[in-house]
Amino acid sequence: MVMYSYINNGIPFIPLYAFGEFYTQGWPIMLQTFVILYLLYYTIKYFNKKYSYNPNGFERFLREMLFVLLVGFCIMEGFRWVFMTYMVVPEDDPAFLERKLKMILTIDLTFLIVVYAFMTSFRIFRYLQQKNIEVARWQREYTQSQFEAVKNRLNPHFLFNSLNALSSLVYVDADLAETFIEKLSKSYRYLLEQRSKETVPLKEELQFLDSFLYLTEQRFGKKLQVQIENIAPNEYEVPPHTLLIVMEHILQNNGMSAAKPLRISVAQKEEVLFVEYSDQPKNEAAEQSPQFAYLQEQFRFLKGEEISTLANDKTVQLTIPLIKK
Repeated sequence: MVMYSYINNGIPFIPLYAFGEFYTQGWPIMLQTFVILYLLYYTIKYFNKKYSYNPNGFERFLREMLFVLLVGFCIMEGFRWVFMTYMVVPEDDPAFLERKLKMILTIDLTFLIVVYAFMTSFRIFRYLQQKNIEVARWQREYTQSQFEAVKNRLNPHFLFNSLNALSSLVYVDADLAETFIEKLSKSYRYLLEQRSKETVPLKEELQFLDSFLYLTEQRFGKKLQVQIENIAPNEYEVPPHTLLIVMEHILQNNGMSAAKPLRISVAQKEEVLFVEYSDQPKNEAAEQSPQFAYLQEQFRFLKGEEISTLANDKTVQLTIPLIKK
């Protein structure tokens, strides 16, 4: 509308009374705009398909831009002929009119390049966004596969420790050994059933923890004291084997004795599980097992957080984020 008014009247606006005339005579200008937009849309779509193997290569950009400029210029020249033949009001100074039309052509080419740059930028943005999503998915799958491998190593380790404890019970207390075998079978079945899942209900993890603690207490006796309180597990989930890995991490890095037992308490507050234990390190620096390191990765992917550690003079507190169902 601005260009049409400027060519005919020399002013860059259209009076209200002239709107009807514009829509009657100015259809080529509107049609040119739609043709240019469709040209850009289908050109990018065509080159996307042709260069799907390398959508952001230099060759693609060069050929696409040359095609857009060449075809766009031809379209504009065609509409320029329409303007000159059917729409432009003759003037006494044809040279002045020609200069105005060349200026309009420059504006049209600038419009073409700007819109092409915008559409191409948006295409590249969407492409990079999809690639970031794919990379995140591949990284997640890789981490999951690594975690699966770690869990496969965890199961024999857990079974070996339990069988060592069982071997000493068989000759001491047959009834206790029978209960131990029952708890062991339930625990190992849980480990096998949950190994392929991404998350499991916290309630099931706590049931497994109960069996695991029974087996562990047979190994350590009164050297290990565990208290569980204030747990409302129905609304939350965690990665499988979370509590087993956390408990193994604590037992691995802390010493215990009858005179100085290792005390562990498990409690919940809102969407957080607190595991607090007495600070009795075997070594100066606590070591993270591969299982614990990959568990942290799982929490980062699933929750965007990880297990945090807060230590004071006497105790260490692990804060485990819970995943809402």
